[in-house]
Amino acid sequence: MKFLKQSGSKTKDPNISARTNALMLGLPALIVAILAVSAVGGVQYLSKDSLEDNYKYLFDKATSDLTQLNKDLIRKQKIQRIDGGPANVVSDEDRQQMKEFQDAQKIYLDKLITISPDVDSYRFDLARLVASRGDRAHARSILNDLAPEDAPGYPEAHFVLAQFYFDEPARTSIQVAGNLTSALKHIDHVLTRDDENLRAKLLKARVLTRMQRYDAAYQEYEDLFEENPNHYIEMTKLNKELKRTGRDNELYERALAKFQQLSGKTEFQEDNRRWVVVESGISRTLQSLERFEEAEERLNSLVETYRADPKGGPRRVFLQRLLAEVYLRWGDSLADNKEPYNRLPENELEKLLDIYTKAHRNYPAEPTALQALARLSLVAAPSIAERAKSVYDPYDDDDAPAQVLNQLGSHALMNKQFQDAIRHYERARSKAPRDWTILNNLSYCYLVSDDTPENAERSLKLINEAIEYLPKTLPESEVSKFLHTKATALKQQDRLQEALAVYERSLKARPMHADTLRSLVECYRGLQKIPPEQYVARLEQITEGTLRDDDVVTP
Repeated sequence: MKFLKQSGSKTKDPNISARTNALMLGLPALIVAILAVSAVGGVQYLSKDSLEDNYKYLFDKATSDLTQLNKDLIRKQKIQRIDGGPANVVSDEDRQQMKEFQDAQKIYLDKLITISPDVDSYRFDLARLVASRGDRAHARSILNDLAPEDAPGYPEAHFVLAQFYFDEPARTSIQVAGNLTSALKHIDHVLTRDDENLRAKLLKARVLTRMQRYDAAYQEYEDLFEENPNHYIEMTKLNKELKRTGRDNELYERALAKFQQLSGKTEFQEDNRRWVVVESGISRTLQSLERFEEAEERLNSLVETYRADPKGGPRRVFLQRLLAEVYLRWGDSLADNKEPYNRLPENELEKLLDIYTKAHRNYPAEPTALQALARLSLVAAPSIAERAKSVYDPYDDDDAPAQVLNQLGSHALMNKQFQDAIRHYERARSKAPRDWTILNNLSYCYLVSDDTPENAERSLKLINEAIEYLPKTLPESEVSKFLHTKATALKQQDRLQEALAVYERSLKARPMHADTLRSLVECYRGLQKIPPEQYVARLEQITEGTLRDDDVVTP
């Protein structure tokens, strides 16, 4: 559970150190606080109201000073990283000062609660404070008292508890359901007091989505859409779950119209953050509608506008990145990036080359554009390959990104240039050590390059790493490629029974994959078993090949 600290003045209270030293000497906290208040305010406090006002002032000031100290520490750490020094190093002096501010916060909050025990905001601040110091159990106790699950209480406490239940890990589906039900109850208590609370409405939409109450979640997002049309993204995902994707284009049009309306408002033009949101929204909804030419024309016009503006540099750079994004999605609409480019006619290759060249010119470091240009530089059509190399030659790039190196490795592998492939894949791995596609390809390359126990052992280690990093959302047909590589590594180590089990898992998603069927038959025979007839029959229907494209994974 994460609590936000209040922001405020940068001024440091000169009496903080004195207060802490006094505390360390055993001086009662009340006397220390009164002395500090007297020193700052220069008055004697004779009434409950005046005491409360001044304790509140001192608490807010300690909170403000602590917030500023944290900002200063973050700034120092960024400078340390830039200078190559150790990151996240906090000096003893800074640590002591932080403790002083925290001690002061606690003193003043305790006094405020003693004076006004019925003010919920003081106890809520105390919950945030003790949580920030690691005492989550105490914080939960305070929050539960402020915001019981079965009755409306302090709205901010209800919201924090709702967020806690939403984020809480659960081991069983029953625990998940219970946490989400509790989160929903707390959110409804917030909305009982404030039915326009956008944070609560957004969290409710997310809770309902996780509960698979998709229609109700969609309605919540529909209400939020008027305030922020970016919620069209979540709404299209819900349309997919509800099997009504036919509504998506209408939703994109509505979002586009809303973004265009906002772009004409002065406050959105003058505020950089709002401007970015609106321009991104216009560009991405146009992309979703596949109106790429319109998106291109609009962004090019804006780039020229800001090129003429002496202060327009940052906006121009942002727009050029958006342009590169448009070209990348445009290219994806013309060709499946998992299919070899050599299968495409030359006129389509020319279109792709034009699009990816524009992407590269607008954002030279964009790795996906570099990878596409590298693929085009390797096609069989000489005119296309030479023109692509004139834009970007991957072999001349000493600092090529991992995607490009993976592409070079796959090209060498397909041409049975195994040592070159291993060299490219190893370089790619050094740049992206957790990239499952690169790990799989390197593992596979070791297997086919040389049938030795050492290579089989290397391959098994690499493929186990790749499988560990696989996203849970990866389709089974893709997962089967990784399982096939693992089974082959086991087979080369004569661990046939283990290999057989993994091949069987791989075959479920690709029942007509020739290499898997062939390997299964070999494992059965190696174990002195008769292979199932259906495997043999299927294998006879398939033309055998020495290397199949779908054993190599492209990012």
